[in-house]
Amino acid sequence: MRRHARGAALVLAMLVAALAATVAVALAAEQQRWFAEVGNRRDQVQAQSLALAGVQWARQILHDDARTGTLDYLGEPWTYPLPPTPIANGTIEGRIEDAQARLNLNNLVMDGAAANAERLRVARLFARHGLDARMLDALADWIDGDSFRRANGAEDGDYAQVSPTARAANAPLLRAAEMSAVRGVGADAWTAIANDVIALPSGTALNINTAGADVIAAAIPGFTGDTLAAFIAERARKPFTTTAELRERLPAGVAPPEGAIFATSSSYFLVGVRSQQGDAIAQARALLKRDGRNWPVVVWQTLE
Repeated sequence: MRRHARGAALVLAMLVAALAATVAVALAAEQQRWFAEVGNRRDQVQAQSLALAGVQWARQILHDDARTGTLDYLGEPWTYPLPPTPIANGTIEGRIEDAQARLNLNNLVMDGAAANAERLRVARLFARHGLDARMLDALADWIDGDSFRRANGAEDGDYAQVSPTARAANAPLLRAAEMSAVRGVGADAWTAIANDVIALPSGTALNINTAGADVIAAAIPGFTGDTLAAFIAERARKPFTTTAELRERLPAGVAPPEGAIFATSSSYFLVGVRSQQGDAIAQARALLKRDGRNWPVVVWQTLE
């Protein structure tokens, strides 16, 4: 009888020991998981802080640039991207782009000859990407503040046919990506021209010193492949200082359309920053407005 009791006690002791070991292993694993989560969260917070610091870096660069002169062109220091740069436990990289190197979609609702010139610019850009220019009516209806429907446009009644609560924005775009919500436009059209359009306050001019080839061809008709390449090479050699100089230096047979607005300096700039800490990655994007030599202000900012 005593043997059986000793045997049972031994088995029970072994079970208790095994249970204790299991609990210890579970606690250790949970502790390691907690440490890993804390570390990942720490890295994520640091990566986000670095990305936001990168936006402040861009503001400083643009502020310093304004103090050296009003001309903005592709040979200035702010145009050079910051390559992936090693820092403690990670890297950071970023770039500044001239937002006024793109076509401003909010200009579609300008008045008079300027509005017609802007519409033709965007229509030519659409054509270069195989998009139907009739989308512009719906896009303009989305942006303008009235309820009058253009020939190929869309107002509240058209959106209500899809969803009872859907309405046209009837307000300027805050982000160009909003055009994908416009009836008849969609995400594919936005993706096709995403690098060539922007949403800025209505009335902003296109900077001829920084605009890309597709944008220039859309803004000033008459360029061929060779003349456009020669124009961009000449611009790199000597940036335009005035819009009058632009007209003087255009090749024969090429002229700015009536009502088209151009500039040789810019107020709006896009900033993109990517930072990494350990395995955590953060990305910040911002639209900055620079008014003269004042410190640039943040119009909008995102952090992912």
